[in-house]
Amino acid sequence: MRDQFASYFDKPEFKQLLTRYEEMKAGDRHYYFEATELTDIAEYYAMQGDSRKAEAALDYALRLHPDNLDALIFKARARLINGHPTEARHILDSITDQSDREVMFLRSELLLSAQQYSQAEALLRALIEEENYEADTYADIIDLLVDNEQNDMANLWIEEAIRRYPDNKILTESAAYSHARQERFDEAITLYNRLLDIDPYSTLYWEELGKIYFRREEYDKAIEAFEFVIAINGDECYYALYAVANCYFNLGNYERAEEYYHTIHERYPETVDPLFHMGMCRVNRGDDEAALDYFTQALGTIPEGSEEQAQIYSQMSLIFSRMGLHAKAATYTDEALKIYPDNAELIIMKGHELLCQGQYEESSELFLHALDLNADNVERSLFLIGVSMLENGHCEMSHYILRLLKDNPAIEAEVLYPYLCYCEWTLHTESFRETLAQSLAHCPQKTYEIFNLTPAQGESADSMIERLKQLKIEN
Repeated sequence: MRDQFASYFDKPEFKQLLTRYEEMKAGDRHYYFEATELTDIAEYYAMQGDSRKAEAALDYALRLHPDNLDALIFKARARLINGHPTEARHILDSITDQSDREVMFLRSELLLSAQQYSQAEALLRALIEEENYEADTYADIIDLLVDNEQNDMANLWIEEAIRRYPDNKILTESAAYSHARQERFDEAITLYNRLLDIDPYSTLYWEELGKIYFRREEYDKAIEAFEFVIAINGDECYYALYAVANCYFNLGNYERAEEYYHTIHERYPETVDPLFHMGMCRVNRGDDEAALDYFTQALGTIPEGSEEQAQIYSQMSLIFSRMGLHAKAATYTDEALKIYPDNAELIIMKGHELLCQGQYEESSELFLHALDLNADNVERSLFLIGVSMLENGHCEMSHYILRLLKDNPAIEAEVLYPYLCYCEWTLHTESFRETLAQSLAHCPQKTYEIFNLTPAQGESADSMIERLKQLKIEN
C-alpha cells in the first residue's frame, strides 16, 4: 500500500485516538469507537508490522460493528497476508454484497495469491467494463497488481491506461509508483518530475522522489527533495526530517545529521530513535562520552525487552570495550543477550570481552556456540572471531581464520582485506605486498585506519610499505 496514511498517523488527533484505544485495551478506560476509527488503528498497527495488534483491532471493530464492510474486507485481507487464504475466503463469502467493488478487488487478490491469474484478470476486466474504463479504476487495478508483485500484468494495464488517458494525473501517479516499486528508477523519476510540473507543492511527489534518490544512494538529491517537503509542510514533516538526517548520516556528515536528529527529538520527545541516532553520530565522531550520555537517556524512554534496547546495550558494550573496561562491556552484552539469547554476533561480542580478560576457555566455548548457531552465515561469524583474535594479539590464529575467507563472496573485500593485511604485516608473510595492493584498491580509508597512517590519495603498496618501515624504525 502507499504511504498516504503516514501523515495522518503522525497527527495529534490520531495519536489521541490511539491513546484512547490503548487505554481501553489496558482496562483503564471505556470508550466507544466508530468502525472507521478502529480500521485506521488496525492500518497503523499493520504499517508498524504488528499483525497481531492489527487483527485484534479489527476483531474489536467487528464485535461493535459486525456488518461493517470495510472491517470485514480488512480482516479478510489481513488473514490473506498472514498466510490464511482459506479463512480469508470464508470471510469474503460471508459478505452480503458480492458486487461491491472492494469485494471484487479482494476476490482478485485471493485469485492472484492462488496463482489463478486468468481468473483474476477476467474479474478485473469485468470491473473495468462495469466502471466504464474510468481512470481511477485503472489506477486502483494497477496499484493492486503492483502491491501483489504482478509486475508484468501491471505494466500491460499501465500501457492500456496511458493510451486512453495520456495526460491523466492519477494514472501518471500510479505508473510512477509502479516503476519505483519495480526499481525502474529512471522512468519513475521522469514521471514524478512531470507530476511536480503539474503540482509543485505536492509533498507526496517530493517524498516519493526523495525515496528513490535515497535508494539509489544519491543522498544530495534526496536531501533536496525532502527539504522541499519540510518547506511545504512546516511542522508536519516527521518522515522528511528523519530522511534528511539519515541522508547526512550516510554521507558521513555526522554533525549535520545530529542537528536534524536533535530537531526531531525536540519536536517529538516521546520517540526514542533520535536519541539513539544522536548517540551513533557521536560514536562516528569519536566522542564516546557524549554517545554514552545519549544512549543512557534513550534507555530511560524505551520498553523493556525491545529491539531498540538491545541495540543500545550492544553499542554501550562496544564503547566500554574501546575504553578498555572489558568487564563492564561484558555486562552490557549480557543485557542485550537477555533480549536475543541466540544472536550469534552478540555471543561473539561476549566472547571477545572474555578473551580480552584472559578467559580463553570461556571465550572459545562462546565462539564455537556462535558458529553452531549461525550455520547459514558462518563466514560472518568467522570474520568477527578473526578480528577478535587480531585485536587480542593472536595474529597467527587471526591470519589462519581470515585467510580462509579470502575470495569468499560471502565477505566483501573492503571488509576483509584491511584486517588480513595487518595480520600479514605483523607476521612478515610473503603475500603481504599483494594483499596490501588489493586492500588499497578496495578500501584505502579502512586500510589507513587499521595501520594508523595518514591517508595518501593514490598511494602505491610500495610507497606505503616504505612509510611503515620508516615508522617502525622511528618507534
